Amino acid sequence: MKKILMTLLLLFINYTASAGPGDDIWQNITTINALLAVMREDITSLQQESTSTTIAVSQLQTGLKHLSEVIQALSSDSNQSLATMSNEVANVKSALPKPHVIGEYYHGGIVFYVDESGQHGLIASKIDCNEEGIEWRNGLSGSKITNARGDGLGAGETNTLLIISQQTIDKQKGSFAALLAHNFKVSEDGITPCKTPVTPDARCYGAWYLPSSFELQLIHLNLHQAGFASFVPEFYWSSTEINVANAWLVNFATGETIASNKSNTIGHVRAVSRF
Repeated sequence: MKKILMTLLLLFINYTASAGPGDDIWQNITTINALLAVMREDITSLQQESTSTTIAVSQLQTGLKHLSEVIQALSSDSNQSLATMSNEVANVKSALPKPHVIGEYYHGGIVFYVDESGQHGLIASKIDCNEEGIEWRNGLSGSKITNARGDGLGAGETNTLLIISQQTIDKQKGSFAALLAHNFKVSEDGITPCKTPVTPDARCYGAWYLPSSFELQLIHLNLHQAGFASFVPEFYWSSTEINVANAWLVNFATGETIASNKSNTIGHVRAVSRF
């Protein structure tokens, strides 16, 4: 704006300076008035442009202020939403059941196997079901095939039911390894036997069975060798049958699996339950 005014002013000065004494004075005055009129119009135009620019700048500043307020509000809402979501995730995580681990005391026993979910597995009783060895069969009448040939995880449960059903056909009384494990009941501490009958307010764990050969080897590896539980350094019966005369034992002194006659009384019994 200043540059334009200076230009017009210089034109005016140059013209007046160049006017000679003999020139027509009215013509000079007319020309000067014309220049002044142009200068007035230019000044008015520049003033209007300046006012418009000032208004535009003011409007822009107002818009920027509003935009800043919106951004701050959105940022605050976003942070609050993130905090809420974080709290919700933490609550969900805390509500999830914790995975079980080998060596954990649970349901009156000790966990020796956990599946991929971390929520299911197998436990072994904390104590032996017998202090002295016991036969695998139910006396002389038990010299028969029971078809308890299952091995692997969970196989001991089916084996136990097969053994009991076959070993009690001819002789309902008596005691043998599978029946001893099946009848095992223990309180929460894993040591105290449950009173019979069990009252509703008592916590008593049943549903035990004689482990398969594979399950018994896992117990030896994951509990005995790892130091999570104590076992006598002797033989333990598995529920896995070999033939009419023999079944598998595991030597907890060495971890060796050996065949033994069902009539031998060298085997201890450690019960297993699933969860």
